[in-house]
Amino acid sequence: MQRVGGRDLLVPLGAKVLEMNALVVLNAAGRCVWELLAEERSPDEIAAAVAGRFAVDPERARADVRAFLDELGRKGLLEK
Repeated sequence: MQRVGGRDLLVPLGAKVLEMNALVVLNAAGRCVWELLAEERSPDEIAAAVAGRFAVDPERARADVRAFLDELGRKGLLEK
């Protein structure tokens, strides 16, 4: 993740640059999720943290976090 021009971006490195050919722009919730991933938290733990931090319904947070993680996985941005 890099901060460029006041925006948080996921920047692919190495071979991923050619595969993705794009950057991922993160909003505040996306940045929160990305930072929590570095702490090796489960999707449910991340969703609970997002729900608390952004005052959203826990079920909505869980669905949004799972969708975001699925998208990152499809783009090859998550380690297995």
